[in-house]
Amino acid sequence: MNIRKSSQSILGVTLLEIMLVLAIASLIIVMSVRYYQSANQNSQANTFVSQVGAITAALENLTQGTGSYNSVTADQLQALLPANTLTGTPWGGTASFQSTDTGYKLTVTTAKGTAGSPMGGTGLCGLISAKLLQDSHYTFTCSVVTYTANV
Repeated sequence: MNIRKSSQSILGVTLLEIMLVLAIASLIIVMSVRYYQSANQNSQANTFVSQVGAITAALENLTQGTGSYNSVTADQLQALLPANTLTGTPWGGTASFQSTDTGYKLTVTTAKGTAGSPMGGTGLCGLISAKLLQDSHYTFTCSVVTYTANV
């Protein structure tokens, strides 16, 4: 009895090889999505902080020019900012300020939980808090940012 071995090899992939490739591909996709979400949150937090900083800087600019905190009006402030920044902020809230003889109080209210607002996603509250609280003039909750000058 003569057993002949086939000289032709069988081409193809095994189920194990397919599963290994799919597992590696899914890991890459999961890591990419997490990185994108983190980068997106950082971008939203930086945008929010820069917009609050722009309002604060405009108020400081106006008070230095006049020498008085009481003389600043909402119209003067709005003239230094992009359109509708105080009445309809880009993050879905409102911004208001109160002048006193010795300073002012800027209050920015966010639309907490609204899609597209800085407070809409998890983790953003902590990111914004860490960025704003480096300046002792700011107080912050997840829906209200307050800046008090000359405290």
